[in-house]
Amino acid sequence: MRAQPVDPSVLAHCVAIVVSQNKEDGEALMRLAERLRFGAVIAHSPKLKPEPFNHRLVFFLVHFDFANTARMQLLRDLRHFPSVSLAYAPVVMFLRDASAAQIRAGIEMGFDDVINVPGEGPDIAHRLASQIGREHLYVETRTYLGPDRHRMDRFGPGPAQRQAEEPHARLFIMRTVEEGVHIVRREDVHKAH
Repeated sequence: MRAQPVDPSVLAHCVAIVVSQNKEDGEALMRLAERLRFGAVIAHSPKLKPEPFNHRLVFFLVHFDFANTARMQLLRDLRHFPSVSLAYAPVVMFLRDASAAQIRAGIEMGFDDVINVPGEGPDIAHRLASQIGREHLYVETRTYLGPDRHRMDRFGPGPAQRQAEEPHARLFIMRTVEEGVHIVRREDVHKAH
C-alpha cells in the first residue's frame, strides 16, 4: 500500500468532530483536539452535513462514555452517511487507562483506532496523522462497513478465531488533504477462503 511519511502538522487541515454523551466530556475531548492542533473542532450533531467544513478531511473523535451497544450503533450510523468524506472518515475512540483487551475490542467493533488517555500529545497526533496519506483497507459485508478488523490478528498471542468469511468487498481508501477521501479500488470477494 502506498504511504507518505506521517506528519502530525497535517491535522491543521482537518476537522475534528467530537462525539460524547454529555457536555462536560465533550468539552474535555474538544480541548484535547485543540491541543492536537486540528484546523477546526466541533461537537457532533444528529443534523451533521459535510457542507459547512472548510477542510476536506474529517475525523470523528469518540469519548469512551458510550456503552458497547451505543458504540456499535454510532459506528453503523457514521458509516452510512451519504457522503464518502464522512462515511470513510477515521473514527477514533479514546479510552481511559484501557487494557490491551479493551483496545482490541474497540478495533473489533470497527473503530479506525483506539487511543488510551491520558497519553502524550505528540504520540496521539502521530497516530491520528497516520490515517492520512496512506491506503487503508476497509471491508464491506451485509452487516459491516469499516476498517479491516483482521489487521490486529498478527498482534494476538495465538491464531485468530475467525469464522469462514461471507461474500464481501475489500475497499482500499486514501485520505489526503488535497483530495479528501476517495476509494482507490474495490475488490469483490465472492467465496470464503
